[in-house]
Amino acid sequence: MGARALVLGGGGVRGIFQAGAIQRLCERGETEWRVFTGVSAGAVNALMAAQGKSEEMDALWMRQIETGLGAFRPWIEVANSALKEMSAGLRTHADVEGLDGLYDNNEMRELVTPFAAGLSERLDRLGHHLRIGLLCLQTGEYLAVDPVSQVSPGVVTDLVVAATATPLAFAPVELELDVPGVRCSRRRCQFVAAGARNITPLRDAITAAREANIELDGIDVIDGTPETGEGADYELHGLLEIGLLVEDILANRVLQTDVECCSRANAMTALRDRLEGLVDAGDEAALTALEWLKVTVPAILRYRRLELRVIRPTTSSWRAFTGRTDADLSLEFPGDLTRNAELLRLCHRYGRWLAEHAEHHMVVSCD
Repeated sequence: MGARALVLGGGGVRGIFQAGAIQRLCERGETEWRVFTGVSAGAVNALMAAQGKSEEMDALWMRQIETGLGAFRPWIEVANSALKEMSAGLRTHADVEGLDGLYDNNEMRELVTPFAAGLSERLDRLGHHLRIGLLCLQTGEYLAVDPVSQVSPGVVTDLVVAATATPLAFAPVELELDVPGVRCSRRRCQFVAAGARNITPLRDAITAAREANIELDGIDVIDGTPETGEGADYELHGLLEIGLLVEDILANRVLQTDVECCSRANAMTALRDRLEGLVDAGDEAALTALEWLKVTVPAILRYRRLELRVIRPTTSSWRAFTGRTDADLSLEFPGDLTRNAELLRLCHRYGRWLAEHAEHHMVVSCD
């Protein structure tokens, strides 16, 4: 098996699902990853996975479970706390306006710092490439940052903390980044988590591989956002329940759009390959069609086939994992408010199980 990329989405506490899947793939020897990309909680996991520290990643998440997940407070929990305080008169309107975030970033900073030190040397030794995704508040731009070439070594911790700084929950992090092609490059700006903007940084992996002259054979996408669309047979009530479901629906749409774009590109690539075969056989009509395709879709010249493996919670796999045909993923899978240690450990085991059962699909690069 040739070089692969590992793409890690966001999801807050659901990062433990990713940790379980990654650890199991490493145990199975399926670790041909050369390129690593991550956003939000996936940025923390990508930071460690890129350095070959899957065991440390597992241990980190287990410690977080036992200590209350302080470094991964979900935004909806923070918003709920704020509403309660405001309704009780504990915070005035002016107090809330003056806040940049309801919690500080110290716990996340302490968590990340040991894994940020010496990052460049370890990546260079392993031949790995890492991209961290985050969002600039001043320009609205999404950035995929190379922590080796686009920030100084002392700023790597701040970069990852910014990538996990969910708006409202945590204050934005000020950084000066040197990223070609973006308006906010080489100026001091505020950055936050980009989960809602780009939940699965698939394109980042393809771009990073191209820049590093790595020819990928496949991409593994691990995302803890559960599948939606089955249609719940119960009514939704309450701000938190409705808000959480809307968040999952939006994240699902981003992932589905990425896969659909790859599928369309795959169909065009198959057409290109077929036409080229007919041209080689002397078919003049195929030559005309091929020239039209190249003019109409210029990017078709860059497309190549890749194997895509998506590991994410789905209704069918959850029922297979639990052994219950009536298992309800929407009700039973951990949500952003989950603090139940046993349920989160089950989520971790589910990630490990899925790593052994995920299907592979042929797609193409869409850079």
